[in-house]
Formats: sequence, C-alpha cells, structure tokens
Amino acid sequence: MNKIEIQDPKVASKIIAANAESDKRKAELGFLGKFFGSGENVRLYIVGTVALGVLLIALVYTLLPDQFRSPDFGLKEMWTLVVLPVESTIIGYLIGSRSPKDAGG
Repeated sequence: MNKIEIQDPKVASKIIAANAESDKRKAELGFLGKFFGSGENVRLYIVGTVALGVLLIALVYTLLPDQFRSPDFGLKEMWTLVVLPVESTIIGYLIGSRSPKDAGG
C-alpha cells in the first residue's frame, strides 16, 4: 500500500474509518457478494447470470454434432422442457418483483 503523510488528524481519522468500513463490507459480502456485489440490483444480476448460463448451455448443446447428443434428449426437449420454462419463469420473476413504487401506484 502507498503511504501518504497526512498532517491533519481529522482527515487521517476519516481515511482510517473509511478503510475500516470498506474492509468490513468486504468481509461481510463473502464469495458471492464479491462476485455479484450488494444493493438493490443484486437479484437482477443473479437472475441474469442464471438466464445467460441456461442460454449458453442450450446454445452449446444445439451446436453439438448429433453423434454427441443424447438420443433420448434432443433439441426439441432441450428447448421446450428446459430453456423456455426457465427463461419465461425468469422473465415473470423480473416483472413480478417490481416494487409497488415502481408500478406507479
């Protein structure tokens, strides 16, 4: 860490308090908190990550040659039984999770 010489004790105490608060916040967040952050939009980040993950997996499965796909679980099953229900549930969650103040009422 860079050492800065500060003459004013009030400024020094504020810097020390800010650093302590920052360290405390980092310790409270944990692993997922460090990845997703904290605040109002955490739910959006988590749901968005799940949605993108499902779409990425479905895209990879779709682009695989037929010989590597399961004969019992084809593209139709992947998209109709996994991707569409998960994605529509996520969209419904995002629309339904708006607070009443956001709805204008």
